[in-house]
Amino acid sequence: MLKIAVCEDDQNQRQDLVKMLERNLNKEQYDISEFSNGEELLLSIKKFNMYFLDIQMNGLTGIEVAKKIRSINEISVIIFITGFKGYVFEAFDVRAFHYILKPVQEEKFKEILRSALTQFEKNDKFIITRIMGNLNKIFIKDILYIESEQRKLKVHTSCNIIEYYYKISDMEHELQGSDFFRCHKSYIVNLRYVQSFDSSSITLRNCEKIYLSKYKSADFSRKFMYYLKNEEQ
Repeated sequence: MLKIAVCEDDQNQRQDLVKMLERNLNKEQYDISEFSNGEELLLSIKKFNMYFLDIQMNGLTGIEVAKKIRSINEISVIIFITGFKGYVFEAFDVRAFHYILKPVQEEKFKEILRSALTQFEKNDKFIITRIMGNLNKIFIKDILYIESEQRKLKVHTSCNIIEYYYKISDMEHELQGSDFFRCHKSYIVNLRYVQSFDSSSITLRNCEKIYLSKYKSADFSRKFMYYLKNEEQ
C-alpha cells in the first residue's frame, strides 16, 4: 500500500493537497496522513514511502525534515511544495523527486504524481533467489551492487550480503529495464547509490568502491548522466 505524508502548516493548503491526492489516486491503494509541522511528522517518520513537504514552515523547515528522512530512508519519494524557486539546489541535496510551486496547479500536480507513482512501482520490484532449497525475495531498491566471485554472486544490500550460485550474465538479464549497469565483468551497480566515479572506479554513497572497466567507462558515464537527468525531471 502507498503510504503518503502531507506536511503543510497552512490548513487550507494542506487540505487542498489531500483533496488533489484523493481525486488522482482513485485506482490506487493508499493511506494519507496529515501533519501541520515537521516535528509532528518526525514522530512517525518511518511509516511512509511518499512525502509532500512544505519548505517554509514554523519550526523545522521542509529541507530539515527531508534530511532526517534521508538519514533513515534512501529511497522514499520526497516532493517539496514551495512558493519560491530559490530552494531548487537544497532540494537536489536531499535527492528530492520534484518540487511544486505554489499556488499548486492541478494539472502540474497530476503530472508529477504520475511520475512519482512510477518511481514507487520501481521501488517495489524484487528478484527471487534460491538458497539451500529456500526461495528468498530481495527488493531491487535495497541492492547496492552485485559482485561475481568463483561462480557465486554476492548481492550487497543496504543491510547484508547474500551469496548464492548464479551467473552474473543471467542476473544482468533479470535486471534489464531497472537502474542497474554492468560496470565490470564482475560487477553490476545500482545507479541510485552512486556518489561519484572516475575512469577506473565507482564510489557509492556508503563510501565503498567498486571497479569500473575502462571499456565500460564511456557507456557508464552516458547512462549515469541520463539517469540523473530523468531523476531531476
